[in-house]
Amino acid sequence: MSSSETMTRRHPLAFAAALGLAALVGGCFQPLYGEGTVSRVGGNVRNAMLGIEVPEIKGLVGHYLRNELVFEFDGGGEPDRQKILKLTATTKESLEVITVDYANGRADSAVLIATADWQLTRAGSNEVIASGQSVVRAPYERSQQRFASLRAARDAQLRAAKNLAQLIKARVAASLVSG
Repeated sequence: MSSSETMTRRHPLAFAAALGLAALVGGCFQPLYGEGTVSRVGGNVRNAMLGIEVPEIKGLVGHYLRNELVFEFDGGGEPDRQKILKLTATTKESLEVITVDYANGRADSAVLIATADWQLTRAGSNEVIASGQSVVRAPYERSQQRFASLRAARDAQLRAAKNLAQLIKARVAASLVSG
């Protein structure tokens, strides 16, 4: 006899109550990017995200972040679409040294900490829809070979920008959902 058979035989009332509760609560949830999800700026959330303009962001991580955000919001598929929202951002990055090789005094590994302060506004009125700060950490290994260490640091910047873009997209989408 399986555990589900035991559950239905011993506690049929509890099983029926759990099934009824699941049926009631199941109607409350809706997909974030679905056609029926209403946005605070009009239309659905997916279309509102297609209407977000991302101007240039200073710095190397900022450059990569802007490219990732443009792709996250509209996939780069509709550059001529009218932009009703504007997402401005600034980035900062710092470095933490994790381990040091005491024989030669060089850092073996490091963690890039990238921070993005962002603000989503209406394009015409500058009314703030959402704002926030997102922080990611991207670890990487350092080597005695100079160019290998430079490439590892650049890869960490790329990973950080991609992760920041995903965090910002999720927070913007959650902010756009009405009530």
